[in-house]
Amino acid sequence: MEGSTLPYSALIIDDSAHMRILLSKLLQRNGFTNVDLAVNGADGLHHFKALNPDVVFLDAIMPEMDGLTALQEIKKLEAQTIVVMTTSLSEKEKVLKFKEAGADYYLLKPFEDKKLVDILQKIVPILDQRAKKV
Repeated sequence: MEGSTLPYSALIIDDSAHMRILLSKLLQRNGFTNVDLAVNGADGLHHFKALNPDVVFLDAIMPEMDGLTALQEIKKLEAQTIVVMTTSLSEKEKVLKFKEAGADYYLLKPFEDKKLVDILQKIVPILDQRAKKV
């Protein structure tokens, strides 16, 4: 994956500037050329509607609109969008709520680059498959 260019878009919704920059750089390093950033759930929904990204990296805890609410709204707008929850929460009931609301993957913070690459290696074949069907 490294070095190749992917035709897919990603949206990072996180109130931490550090996390937005880190994820953006890692995604670009792994072939995502179209990466958009949002600072909270409400901002994220605005960006989501404008971009309709293939993948959303969504922080669980943010001001204005939390990750669970944003996830539910995203899935209402476009159920096919792959959503990766980025969270430091390991509480079972929270993870269950995200799963029930449609979260596809979890990236526990702080994470190593390899963990993100592992998730991308699962996501990209799904996106490739969908692209062939269009």
